[in-house]
Amino acid sequence: MTFAVEKKAGRPESSTTISSDDVPATTNKDQESNVAVGGDLMAERPEQGSNMSAFFNIVCVVAGTGTLGLPYSLAKGGWIGVGILILSMIMSIYTGILIIKCIYYNGHTRLASYQEIGQHAFGRIGLIAVWFFHTSIVLGAPVMYFILSGTQIRELTVAHVNIPEKAWIWICCGVVSIPFVLMKSLKEVSLLSIFGVIATAVLVGVTMVESGLDYKNHKDTVQYDAAILRNLPIAVATISVCFGGNVVYMHVEESMRYPRSWNKILVWAMIACCLMYAMVAVPGYLTYGPSSQSPILQSLPEGTSRKVATIMIVAHVLLAAPVLMTSFALEVERVFNISVEKRGVVQERLYRTVTRLIIMGVVGGIACLVPFFDSFLSLLGALGNCMLIYVLPIFFYWRLIGWRQMPWYELLWCAIILIIGLLGCVIGSIDAIKALHHDFTYGRPDSS
Repeated sequence: MTFAVEKKAGRPESSTTISSDDVPATTNKDQESNVAVGGDLMAERPEQGSNMSAFFNIVCVVAGTGTLGLPYSLAKGGWIGVGILILSMIMSIYTGILIIKCIYYNGHTRLASYQEIGQHAFGRIGLIAVWFFHTSIVLGAPVMYFILSGTQIRELTVAHVNIPEKAWIWICCGVVSIPFVLMKSLKEVSLLSIFGVIATAVLVGVTMVESGLDYKNHKDTVQYDAAILRNLPIAVATISVCFGGNVVYMHVEESMRYPRSWNKILVWAMIACCLMYAMVAVPGYLTYGPSSQSPILQSLPEGTSRKVATIMIVAHVLLAAPVLMTSFALEVERVFNISVEKRGVVQERLYRTVTRLIIMGVVGGIACLVPFFDSFLSLLGALGNCMLIYVLPIFFYWRLIGWRQMPWYELLWCAIILIIGLLGCVIGSIDAIKALHHDFTYGRPDSS
């Protein structure tokens, strides 16, 4: 994927051409970076991880529990949802390429984070906006992971041990704390990502096989729709957020030995995620049609396979949580200068350990104490995911690099992405607000 663009008019340095394998040649002496790199910014980084490690990090974060909700999305929108899924994959690849180009936009330094991109593009407003959305995702998602893990483990063990759900949440936090504290960067965490992807693959396989075997019991009664126009906006909104990995892309790319391979790795990772999504969505909707539930496990017959799938869900979320939390911790450590160069080996390890244990304590506390947090996160996720995945990368790219030399069809493509991203924000927010209203009006049964 190659794009020829010019620096935005009004920026003093001259224009440049950017391709998927090149870095802007412009210089801008006003800009600073927290990462100082001399010479070729895209040169090999021998101390960093392999392309395969980056691939697993992306797939582990992107292909998660949302997989199990896709048959329900097809039940809402019809078979056209498969096309929406493919379109969302293509859009996320495009914006994932744009956002990484933004970190090299000035040609002589590498920006360190999504927040820095926002600051360089729109000043303090951009910094605050990205920080808010980014933090709500990289901390909010692990909170939901721990809530989900605690709930599922209690359901699996309640017949054998009487441990409350909140106790299981803290146990999960303690287990995840070990790799979270010991593994400094995403290069080390990639080992967990490999097992997370394996767990997801097993989950997908079990779900696909079980729904396929159950097809004979429903084939004579189920009916399908090609497209349900009245529900199409909701289907677009729910399916379009299935490829949200932008919150960790900067750190994944930073952990790559060969940064020029970013585009290729991103494309293959998104294709892998899309295939896993399709392997759940298509058999699930084919078997259960409009009665497909979210998660699809609720539609599957009771039995060993369903328990195995539940265990795989727990395994995946506990293996994915360190990836997101490490991304957040790296930002905190950068702000407080927690590094070997600044603190020395002993103090760096001490400060990093304390910082990460505090982060884990905050996450665990929110999971156990904040009422209806999942509904709050649905609201923040509807806003944050759509903004971070689709809307902000395009605006930041236009601001930092330029849009005037984009061909008309690429500008039209950007407009389509912006419309879908904003549609997801609006519809997802409305649904989340309705859920919050219901929670505060009627409450929920106490499961602990």
